[in-house]
Amino acid sequence: MGSSHAAASEVSRDQEGGNQAGEARMEVKHEVAKTLIAAMEAGNTPWQRPWSAQSTQSLRPMNAISQNGYRGVNRILLALSGRSSNLWMTYQQAASKGWQVRKGEKGTMIVKLVEFERGERGEAAGPSGQGERGGDAGAKGERDNDRKGFALRRYFVFNAEQIDGMPEVEARPEEEKVFEPAERAEAVVQALKEKTGLIVVHGGNKACYIPSLDEVRLPPKKAFHSAYDLWATAMHECAHSTLHEKRLNRTNALGQRWGDAAYSLEELRAEICSAILVAETGVAAQVSHDHARRHTEQHAAYLRSWIKSIERDPMAIFSAAKDAEAMAEYMLGLERQMTAMAPHKEWIAEYERS
Repeated sequence: MGSSHAAASEVSRDQEGGNQAGEARMEVKHEVAKTLIAAMEAGNTPWQRPWSAQSTQSLRPMNAISQNGYRGVNRILLALSGRSSNLWMTYQQAASKGWQVRKGEKGTMIVKLVEFERGERGEAAGPSGQGERGGDAGAKGERDNDRKGFALRRYFVFNAEQIDGMPEVEARPEEEKVFEPAERAEAVVQALKEKTGLIVVHGGNKACYIPSLDEVRLPPKKAFHSAYDLWATAMHECAHSTLHEKRLNRTNALGQRWGDAAYSLEELRAEICSAILVAETGVAAQVSHDHARRHTEQHAAYLRSWIKSIERDPMAIFSAAKDAEAMAEYMLGLERQMTAMAPHKEWIAEYERS
């Protein structure tokens, strides 16, 4: 199973047995960072394993009861579970529907920033109630001292695969594919060009974004081994372009030296954003297993710098995941706007000529 599943199991055992003498409880943010680092070292993150059967669904997790999607670092934590269903819920939510979490099943940890009274110590039971079916009720959280009046707390959710009695869930209408994967991916890049003036040039043997020119440079399409290679690379570089002031204005990411912590964090943002986009557009499903193995090997150099950055600053993964989420939604939003206006292009052109 994925690293987050293992982490949830470890927390559950700690809940059942209590803290042993001299054993300090790890802060939530460090626990999340440790979970992610372990997954990265094992080659088990969503951006390292886009070919796995659950990749497309796992990067689109949602609560089965509220129908709300999980975002930011929780999107990643749930993707690490290895579950093929993208539907999740708390133990209490399942029980409220008359469904049963199977005995012995372990919950997967997610986190949430919650407000608390100033007099509290920052420890409270999460609404999931149990980290393990049959375990102690409640999961302790710790106060994040960097955020006055708020606490970062653990919660536990269970996947639809772990629950008996759930009815078959029909796909929501908005999840039905309108485009073939490559067409949708191309539309995302095209929307950046049409809506924001981004220049995308194919040629040479490097992939990069040049902020001073507001230009993405990519090798010729025929130089890529697969559609996934092409679009994952394009999405990564286009994600960098969102730092421009006429897009998301993330100008604080400019001017960083190669290899420093800020540069590594920007690379992590772009890679998570790319993983979200190839999942949303369906491109990830096209990757072969042989190609996937090469893809993992190519990430080794990247991972070393990312892991060091996360070890130094555990909050980096929270920041990177939140930013990547906003970057992906921005790019998908432009694509939706462009697609919605496509049937009216001729009318608009005629109006502008008049």
